[in-house]
Amino acid sequence: DYSVTVLPRPEGWVDTAQDDSQAPTAYSDDPLGIVAKAPFVRRYSLDTDYWQVYLCGNTSVTMTQAVNLLNGDTAAYYSSWSQGILQLSFSAGASFTPTGSDPNCRAAAQADADPGTEGVFIIDTVTGGGFASPGSVCFSGDECAWVPSTVATGSGRYAVVGNNAFLNYPQVVVHELGHSYHWPHSNSGASEYDNPIDVMSGNAGTVEALSTLSYNRYLSGWIDPSDVFITNGNYAEVTLQPGTSAGTQMIVVKAAKQWDLFVLGARTNSAYDPISTSMEGVEVYWIDQNTCTGWGGIEPCPSLWREQIMEPARSNSLDHVYQVGESFTIEGLQFEVTGRSGEGFTIAVGDPNAPVQSFVDTSASQFIADIEWLLGEGITSGCNPPTNDRFCPTDDVTRGQMAAFLSRALNLTDPGTKDFIDDDTSAFEADIERLAAAGITQGCDPPTNDRFCPDDPVTREQMAAFLTRALGLTDTGTIDFVDDDFSIFEADIARLATAGITLGCNPPDNDRFCPTDIVTREQMAAFLHRALG
Repeated sequence: DYSVTVLPRPEGWVDTAQDDSQAPTAYSDDPLGIVAKAPFVRRYSLDTDYWQVYLCGNTSVTMTQAVNLLNGDTAAYYSSWSQGILQLSFSAGASFTPTGSDPNCRAAAQADADPGTEGVFIIDTVTGGGFASPGSVCFSGDECAWVPSTVATGSGRYAVVGNNAFLNYPQVVVHELGHSYHWPHSNSGASEYDNPIDVMSGNAGTVEALSTLSYNRYLSGWIDPSDVFITNGNYAEVTLQPGTSAGTQMIVVKAAKQWDLFVLGARTNSAYDPISTSMEGVEVYWIDQNTCTGWGGIEPCPSLWREQIMEPARSNSLDHVYQVGESFTIEGLQFEVTGRSGEGFTIAVGDPNAPVQSFVDTSASQFIADIEWLLGEGITSGCNPPTNDRFCPTDDVTRGQMAAFLSRALNLTDPGTKDFIDDDTSAFEADIERLAAAGITQGCDPPTNDRFCPDDPVTREQMAAFLTRALGLTDTGTIDFVDDDFSIFEADIARLATAGITLGCNPPDNDRFCPTDIVTREQMAAFLHRALG
């Protein structure tokens, strides 16, 4: 019930070749490297999405009724699952009479759409359920910048729902709009609609819309990258929360086949996920992003060509939903759902008795023990997602990265109300907000402090302030470094030294702290290990 038009590159457009070599470029715009063409597939899901409503034929639903229903329950569903990021806005279009060449009035609606309209929503009298399209896409490795973004300029984005389905089956409306955000059907491979727990498939047990895969929500930009746990083969205990709660929203296991993934998400009953108790648990899917290889070797698969398969793939089954006490294995890695935690589930990942697998680039680091502690505690996964076999020990630590490290180390979940004006595009926005809510940061531009400067490197004196606030250190002791008298963070440095978290920067004398030196990732590991280990 969906279609996509592939647009060729305009003549003269400079772009990567349409072959396997494009794949790194296609994934590079996603912080975790797991979504192809991230800016393109998120073009409608990160702010207000403007739709016009059209009636085709003698529908029993009126225009006013249709617009009110769409701006009511339908918009509320997407606002809830996007944490308020996506706001749907529906306005009245027109009514048309279907013709033999235009039975669903799509051509008429698209020709009538206002200049700023991003999609046309059509209610007709001949469609039993519905069908939709996210609009045109491209197979090239870049962001498909030439693809039109509005209906008036030729995007081709639409959703068609039959009159009866619109009035009586609200899950159909949500389902078709889901396709417009590049959400395909999830299934077992036997039938497109045999997953009972996904609104994009069977949606069993209710006419109200259920939720969808955590991967769909991440693809749309509604899950912060810092709320994704990427496994690295080491043992970890992860609390996985449903989309209605703060915390880790998705676990990712990198598959043996390049670009393919296994994803885990938590499902519990809520207002916009009215599932039964038997459906509650941890759901597992295989995300196959290589299904386009038969089309002349074109990779990766953009948009709706991605396959999302229940794991295990059993038709009309809940075998892919694991409840407390159940265990399973993915790519040789053990998982066990060990209990409930708040609205979510606690999951033991890996073998607790297995030796820790380290990074390939840390053997020469003097801080290797600290780095391995950081890895074992789940505070870092690596620096090159989704492979994450490197730590990049000598790279500088940015303020955004520091927020992520501290947020994970301290298990911060409260996003608070602080909203810095310069972190909206940061992959670490959620961590920054949690750090501010915990009082660990005020900002980077006092006295206004409306900015965080997420891309600025962290200095040693700033690190001292972060850790002092995070740990609640108060004792300034008697240690007095010779080079921090003019630092505004002198008291924080003294507290850090008194707590034994720093010794200095010039062993063996260690009478200096080097407050303005930049902190590297390996040094950060040492700071955190001494502070929290």
